[in-house]
Amino acid sequence: MEKNIYLEKEEINPKQNNNIIMDEEAKENYIFNNSNSNNNSQLPTKIINPDDIDDLDITSDAFLEKSLINEIKQTINQLEHNCETQIGESAVETRCRILSYAIILVDVYKKPASNLIYPQAKLGEAYYDIKYYEQAKEHIENAFKYNNDSNNEKYQKLPEDYFLRLAIKLSKCNLELKQYETALKIANKSLENNKKFFGENDISNVEIYDIIYQSEKNLNMIPEAIEHLKILYDFYTKIYDEKSEKCCKALKEIASLYEIEKQHKEAIEYYFIYFNRIEELDIKNKMREIYDTAMKIGGLYTELKQYKEAYDFLKKIDNEYNNGFNKTDKDKCEYQNFLCTLAFNLKDDNIYLKELITFENILVQCKKIDLNLLGKTYINIADIYKRQNDFDKSIENYKKAMNIYKKNSDGNLMVEIHQIIKEIEKEKRNYEINKI
Repeated sequence: MEKNIYLEKEEINPKQNNNIIMDEEAKENYIFNNSNSNNNSQLPTKIINPDDIDDLDITSDAFLEKSLINEIKQTINQLEHNCETQIGESAVETRCRILSYAIILVDVYKKPASNLIYPQAKLGEAYYDIKYYEQAKEHIENAFKYNNDSNNEKYQKLPEDYFLRLAIKLSKCNLELKQYETALKIANKSLENNKKFFGENDISNVEIYDIIYQSEKNLNMIPEAIEHLKILYDFYTKIYDEKSEKCCKALKEIASLYEIEKQHKEAIEYYFIYFNRIEELDIKNKMREIYDTAMKIGGLYTELKQYKEAYDFLKKIDNEYNNGFNKTDKDKCEYQNFLCTLAFNLKDDNIYLKELITFENILVQCKKIDLNLLGKTYINIADIYKRQNDFDKSIENYKKAMNIYKKNSDGNLMVEIHQIIKEIEKEKRNYEINKI
């Protein structure tokens, strides 16, 4: 395994699994063992003859030092035991104390620097758990540094499975800190090593794929993000039910990424799969999701100039869910305005007129009426009646529009509409004469 891939000087992060696996030799040498030894590390009680002092291998200072070291080790073991039931900030506080004692062992009593590996790693994880990602990164990076520098020491290094889990957390820290390139680099290396250690289809790869796709998305590497999100979705279908909220969100995200890439057909395909899934689910804000997704699909059809498909789909959804949407006034206006636009593009005045009249009724019932939009709607209705030679209704709607613009004090439009009404009246007279 390449050592420095996880030591990019930007951000770090840890998470999960406090059970460290060590071999027997490591347990003997590792200062944070969980044996909770009953040894009180007292000074020798044997009476020493002053004449024999020169023959001793250990001086009284050495005995004192050994006693202090054992006391520090016992304190660390007790703190480790306390951590088993601690979470949040209390766990961070205890982990800080453990690291402080470990630093004393290394700096004051010249114990190997490898004694700092686990305290740094565990403190990083504690910070990670409370979402202090900068601090988590710093301590996990330190753990990796000491781990890589301890090649020639007999003391226990990080087991590979734990090392890999820490690397994933380090990558996640970089992601949370918006250091996307570093997060992606570490995640890719972690995925490579994780596959070798746990297997190609191991569930532990899920979190790595999630980090990779999010990093690629933020780096605008959209095709790559789509590829990895699809792999992530396949994992989700094996872990959860296909109709689970987790799988549905992945489908929606794939659709939105295709939309960003302007691959409208693919986006429509995945939005439809998502739409059909959420129709069957009892999820929070279900009607809002149905409404928003329907509008997305309609918009994508419009981008492809497939106006009939868009209109037919939105009318179908409106008929099915009209009473269940609980749409706000803004939603109702937005939806109906879209239907009017699609009807206009269908070049069918009868359909267009029907949708405009519906839009008029929605607008006048709104608590806060958009007078400008209502005025334009009256004008559009009047234009259709004019094309159909229904001059009276055309004039009627133009006068409604003029009254709207009078309220808005829009003198220019009032003059313009007044002139149009005069022209329609003239056209009406000519039409009636020609009929005779």
